[in-house]
Amino acid sequence: MWHFRESFHIFIRLSLVAIILAVGWLSVPGVAAEEPGPVVREFEHIALRLKQAEKAVEKRLLSEELGLRFYGYLEGSYTQNFNNPSNRINQLRIFDVNSNQARPNLAQFVVEREAKAEGSGLDRFGFHVKFNAGRDSDFIGGVNLSQWADFQEFYVQYIAPVGHGLNIQAGQINSLVGYEAVESPRNANYSRSWLFGLGQPFTTRGLRASYEFNKQVSLSVGAIAYINSARADTNHDPLVEYALAVVPSEKVRLTLYGLAGPRTGAAGTPGGTLVLTGGYLSVQVAEQTSAVLESYYANQANSSTISSGKNARWNGAAVYLIHDFTKEWGVRLRGEVFEDAGGFVACQGTTDYQPRANVCFGATSNASAPPVAQTLWEATSTLQYKPVPSLITRLEYRYDKSNQNVFQIDGRAASYQPTLSLDVIYLF
Repeated sequence: MWHFRESFHIFIRLSLVAIILAVGWLSVPGVAAEEPGPVVREFEHIALRLKQAEKAVEKRLLSEELGLRFYGYLEGSYTQNFNNPSNRINQLRIFDVNSNQARPNLAQFVVEREAKAEGSGLDRFGFHVKFNAGRDSDFIGGVNLSQWADFQEFYVQYIAPVGHGLNIQAGQINSLVGYEAVESPRNANYSRSWLFGLGQPFTTRGLRASYEFNKQVSLSVGAIAYINSARADTNHDPLVEYALAVVPSEKVRLTLYGLAGPRTGAAGTPGGTLVLTGGYLSVQVAEQTSAVLESYYANQANSSTISSGKNARWNGAAVYLIHDFTKEWGVRLRGEVFEDAGGFVACQGTTDYQPRANVCFGATSNASAPPVAQTLWEATSTLQYKPVPSLITRLEYRYDKSNQNVFQIDGRAASYQPTLSLDVIYLF
């Protein structure tokens, strides 16, 4: 890097000297007119551009020396609800809440310095900061600056010289639990599953340690103070989170995850112990086709107001089929069953402004969200087109069904909800 930089600087300076000499020669009486001609002005313009190029390369080289990376994405969408609900809410949805209207989902910006296991001293230190702006920011689970902006992740990283390297992270980090993720480009479909959106944490804050025993087995364990945002979880109950990844071959990956710890109930009531355990299996069926199966079981004691034993239990399963016809075109299918036996997670809502996310029909605030024990299922088909690697477009049809009337047709309750969404993502 240093040899390249010095050589580049020498090249730029020699070029500038040559241009100055040429301009001076052209300015000699008899050779050029007293007023600078078009050739002289062109050389001056070239000299200015070369100086700008040198500064740009110096800036890029500085970021490379510091090991910094800058990236992110922009996302916007439109969802048509064929039930035409009068409240303009897609009931029990999470990131595709707005009915029959456009949604400026997210503008995400990330700066990070990745720590290196092979390094020494400062090379082993790193950090990660992820900032969001947009309608999704309010309920992702970060530190909210407003309803439209939040810091989703911020943590420091150190790779301790233990074995192959013990990766230690401290701060706010995306949860280890679940196949799907907060970041839309990382998911097969545009809409999120109920397994993720209703029953799994988005972010956690605390201390996490990860270790790769070999290429087949790795383990991450976190001791966390709370899940999702501080505003939604002010009790800071201690929790343990883990994920064990087993990769027996290049085509098969099994991840087992869990979350456990005491939970304080609403308004400081005793609550009970939360236990969530599950995992997902990913299989490369063919060169351009993969399948994923995810399932988990969760129970929180003394937290349901409608079950006889007061246990809040939720569980479910989802299957994904992902196929790419070409580098540009692909299809993603998902089928899912989700049970909220204690009426604890499905109708609680996630935001304080309209339209609100994941509420059942008739709920207008957290205080009035009715607890409903229900079984949900949905089928989702997503057509993806990437005209260039940095641009993702998705056209998605989804059909929701419940054994309760939690959805809405015009102004009346219904047990089903069909939608069609267009999602556009630009990566940078």
